[in-house]
Amino acid sequence: MKKIASLVLLGCVILSGCEDANEVKEDAAEAKAEMQKALGDAWDEVKDTTNEFKGESLDELLAESKKLGLDMYDDGKEVALDAWLESKEAAGELTEKTKQKAQELAQELREAREQREQDKDN
Repeated sequence: MKKIASLVLLGCVILSGCEDANEVKEDAAEAKAEMQKALGDAWDEVKDTTNEFKGESLDELLAESKKLGLDMYDDGKEVALDAWLESKEAAGELTEKTKQKAQELAQELREAREQREQDKDN
């Protein structure tokens, strides 16, 4: 019975950690969606700019589009890397907190067991 109670408590702690990790994943997915929207908006701006500059030479227009595209790509990589690093750090913190909570629960269970044994002996 004691083992079952220990397993149930440990399972609860692990599930809490998993829920927190899922929240981190959802936050990263939201950041990714925002980044994609920003890139889409920037690309639409490039298209609009392209239409405004139809009178210029095609080479100048292509060079400007390429430059803007590369800038968007670099910005997107930075945003994605930052989001990934933040989610990795948060997941590491959650893992450490989960381990600590599991150790605390295990200690409480040991103390409760020792107390019951002492009460039983008395």
